[in-house]
Amino acid sequence: MNDLEERLRAAFDARAHTFETSPDAWIRLRERRPWRRGVARLAVAALPVALLAVFVPVLLNGGLGSNTAADADAIYEGLMRDRTATGELVTVDNPTEGKPLRLWFARAQAGYPEMCFVLERAAAEPYGGCTPLTEELDTDAWFVGSTLRDGAESALDWGVTLEGVGGITGVAADGQRFPGTVSRPVGVPYRIWTVTYPVRHPMSSIEIADDQGRKLGSWSRDMLSDRPSGKALGDALELPAGVVARPYESGQGTEVAMSRHGKDLASVLLKGQEPVQPTLEEDVIAGVARKDVARVELTLPSGAKVQAETRPDPWGLGVTLFATGNPAGGWINRYGVVAYDASGGEVWRRDIDDQQTIADSPVIGEAVALPGTGIRAWFTSFGKDMTSLCRSGGVSPWGGENPTCFGAGLKGRFSHEKAVTYLPEPGAVTYYGVVLGPWKSVEAVLSDGRRVRAGFLRGKGAPAAIWHVTIPSGDVVLAGFTVTPQDGPLERYPEAGKSCGRKGVTIDAGRQALPEDMAALVVPPSCLAFFWHGEPTASLAGPLPGEKLSDLLWDRPAKWTRGAAAWYGYAPKGTTSVHLVTSNGRTATAKAVPDRWGQGVTLFAGPWPEGGDFSAGTYLVGYDAGGAKLWQDGPVKREN
Repeated sequence: MNDLEERLRAAFDARAHTFETSPDAWIRLRERRPWRRGVARLAVAALPVALLAVFVPVLLNGGLGSNTAADADAIYEGLMRDRTATGELVTVDNPTEGKPLRLWFARAQAGYPEMCFVLERAAAEPYGGCTPLTEELDTDAWFVGSTLRDGAESALDWGVTLEGVGGITGVAADGQRFPGTVSRPVGVPYRIWTVTYPVRHPMSSIEIADDQGRKLGSWSRDMLSDRPSGKALGDALELPAGVVARPYESGQGTEVAMSRHGKDLASVLLKGQEPVQPTLEEDVIAGVARKDVARVELTLPSGAKVQAETRPDPWGLGVTLFATGNPAGGWINRYGVVAYDASGGEVWRRDIDDQQTIADSPVIGEAVALPGTGIRAWFTSFGKDMTSLCRSGGVSPWGGENPTCFGAGLKGRFSHEKAVTYLPEPGAVTYYGVVLGPWKSVEAVLSDGRRVRAGFLRGKGAPAAIWHVTIPSGDVVLAGFTVTPQDGPLERYPEAGKSCGRKGVTIDAGRQALPEDMAALVVPPSCLAFFWHGEPTASLAGPLPGEKLSDLLWDRPAKWTRGAAAWYGYAPKGTTSVHLVTSNGRTATAKAVPDRWGQGVTLFAGPWPEGGDFSAGTYLVGYDAGGAKLWQDGPVKREN
C-alpha cells in the first residue's frame, strides 16, 4: 500500500462508520480534524479540510511596521470583491496587538455563509481571511480563530454561535474562567463570540449558555489547535502571511508545525523528505526547504508564478522556511516548484502532479446526474478494495466546492453524504448514498412527519446504484431515513440534529429522572436528550416522527452512550438491570426503569467503572426482574 492509499484508507475509515452515537464518538470526531503530518496535497474525504479559510495577502508601503488603516481597508475590500456582506461588521479590541480586530459574516459566490476577519498587527503586516461556516460539529458554538502568539501577555479567541446562544465563558486548563461577549449582528442567523484571557492561563474550552443563562454544553479548543504532543525544540517563528512555525520532537522524528491565526495548518516531517516541501492550506503557501534554498517559485495551473523568499531556521535544524499568499485561492493539485540558491542558481525542480486525485482516478462505470441539482455522482477506485462514491456540484456541509469522495464502499451499513445548494434561495439539501444490496426503497423522513421517497440511479457499468433525495431548505428539516430491504425488518436511521441538546434544555416538563443524577427527555423531531445534574450531556438519536423508541431496536437490543460520569441508554421493555463489561474487564451495573412516555422501552444509567476502558470489546447484558438474561449487546463473552 502506498502513502496515498494509506491516507485515503484512514480518512475513509473515519467517515464510513456513520451510526448512532457511541462511547468513542468524541475520539472519532477529533480524528476527523484537518491536522496532519507531511505534505498533504490530496483533499479527499477528509471533510474538515473544507473549513479552510480564504486568505488575501497585502504587502503595502514597504516592510514591517508600516501598517496603516488603508492596509486593513485594502484587505477588507479584497476579501469582499467576490462576496456579499451579511449583517453588520463587528469591531473588537485586540489585546494582543493593541489594534482593532474586524469580524463579520459574508456569503461566498456559491451562496454559502462565511465568517471573515481582518487582524491588524502591532509590528507586522495585517492579514485577513474568510472561513466557511458549518453546523456539522454538533454544537451550538465553536472556535474560528485566535490572536494568541508568543510573547503576548493577553490573547483573544473568537468564534461563531447559533441563534439562541446568549453566553460564552472561556475555561482554562487550570480551571480559571473568563467571561466572554456575544455580539448579535442584525440580518444573520449567527452570533459572534469573543473571550479575552491572560496567556499564562491558556483557554482549553468554552462553556455555552442560552439567552436565559441555561448551560447548553461545552466545546474543546482542540478542534482549533492541537499541537503535537512531543517536546518543543525552540520558540515559535513568525513568517509572512500570518504563518507561525515551531519545531517539535515527535515519535516519527523532528517536525515543524505551522499555524495561522491560532489555527493549525500542517506539520512537516523533516526526515527523508524532498528538498522543498510546500504545503497549500488556507490559501497560504508555506513550507520547509533545504538550507541552501534561498527562494522558492511555484508555477500555478493558470501560469501565474508565486515566489517566496526563505528564512533560515533559528533552531539549528539546517533548514529554511517560507510563507506567502496563494493567488490561486484554494486547493490545487498540479503545480511546478523550483528552488534557487542565494546566487540565483537553480538547485532543484519538480512538477507536482497528483495523478490519483479525484479527477484523475479511474472511474468505475458511468457517472449519473442527480435530477434538478447540478450534482453528478460516480464510483472510483483509489486502490485495492477502496471503492468510493464521489460527487461534483453543490457545496459540502463543511463549505468546500471541490469534488469530494467518501469511502462508502459496497458493503456494510447504511450511510449517507449531503451536498448543499444555496442559490437560488432558499436553496436545498441533497442526500445521497450507495444502494447496498436488494433494497426496495429509501425514504427521507421529515420533521413534520412527511416521507419523501428517494430515487435510484445506476450508471452503465457502475458497481451499484446510487440513491438520492433533495429537500428544500427551510423550517422543515430531515429527521432521518428508512430503508426497506427485500427481506427483513424496516431499517430506521434517525438523525438527532445539532439542536437536540439545546431544545431539551428549554423544555422543563416531561423529563424522566434516572440513577446517577441523570435525566432523559424525548425531543422532537428525532432526539433522546440526556441531562446530568440538569445540564445537557451526550444525547442519542430518538424516534422518527410518529414512531417509538422501541422501533429503533430493530438491529440491536440496546442503544447507549456515555457522558462525563455515567453510561446510559435504553433497552427492550422488561429489562430491569443492565450489566456492563469493559474491554479491560471492569464491570458496573445500572438499574433500568420503564419509560413514562409510552415509548415501549426501559431507560438505564450506571456509574463509570473505575479504570474502565470503553474501547472495542465492551459489551452490555440485560436481565429481567428474576435475574434471567434477556439480551446481550456487543461481543459474545463468557461472564465470570
